[in-house]
Amino acid sequence: MLETLLAKGQHYDIFTKVNNFSNHLPMTLIALNRLGASDKRLQAFNDYYATKLKPLESASFATEFAWEQHLGENELFTTYLAFYTQRVNELGINEALRKYIDTLIPGCAASAFHALIRLSYGVIQSNKTEVAFGLAHLSAFYFVIPDSTTSHLSAQTVFSQALASFSQYRVTGSSISAFMLDIVNHDQFLMVNLYPDSISLPEISDFFAKLYLQTGDFTVLHSVTSCHALRTLIPFMQQPELAIKSYWSAALVAVLSINDLEIKKLPELSIEPIENLDFNVAINSADDHVIKLVFSCLEEYKQFGHRAHLMILNAKLQSK
Repeated sequence: MLETLLAKGQHYDIFTKVNNFSNHLPMTLIALNRLGASDKRLQAFNDYYATKLKPLESASFATEFAWEQHLGENELFTTYLAFYTQRVNELGINEALRKYIDTLIPGCAASAFHALIRLSYGVIQSNKTEVAFGLAHLSAFYFVIPDSTTSHLSAQTVFSQALASFSQYRVTGSSISAFMLDIVNHDQFLMVNLYPDSISLPEISDFFAKLYLQTGDFTVLHSVTSCHALRTLIPFMQQPELAIKSYWSAALVAVLSINDLEIKKLPELSIEPIENLDFNVAINSADDHVIKLVFSCLEEYKQFGHRAHLMILNAKLQSK
């Protein structure tokens, strides 16, 4: 059932007809499946969500298509999709990723991390077309953050100083991506774009999970799910440390793009172990972001054992 629904969904655009939001259907279906949803539930969610979607235009590419020369050209998405569909089919998922991911990962902020997330789900599902969609999305909406300066400061200090510097600034735009671009173009950003030299991917994962618990913010949620996505793709990279550095700056920009971000103390929750949580709460949710957040936190908790991810799962899954 899942593969059938994914194949049908690959005829839809990467953006919805509702305010041009990113299309989350394939990722949510894969997350639901991994969380144990029945075929009936997958079909029901698909039917509900598909009403928001619009058809994908078809395209082809010239044999001499210079893919590296057109990064960031949004209008070439379908051209990139045709290109990567052929390349993934020729090379296979693993080799295609190894060939292209190191060039594309500096632009991981593409569409506020949605390109990165879709690519990772394609890898999780071993679905060639979903991988092609992710690579095409990363390429056409390539969003590079200026290089950061390596610092001996801790992650918390870097974030605190950056937030203080932008505390009086009001970000403008019509989407998370537009808000992020506004921050990148601000004169002050280069001074706060610091990379903690001692930080690791597990620590970044824990950091953003805690930040989500402290804020409950929608944009910070995407830092949690995109960090899971990055971890999924790291094994295919020749220079994972540069990928982590690029991701850190992109996530910093995302947090700075939030107006009136309120950071509270970590909540005091009654923490139940994984086996006591009711994953049907997420499976039966109509909120695609909740479904994907629960899946990401489950996978990150299984990988790292961070209490913060378990706390998020408890907050989202304990029966009322």
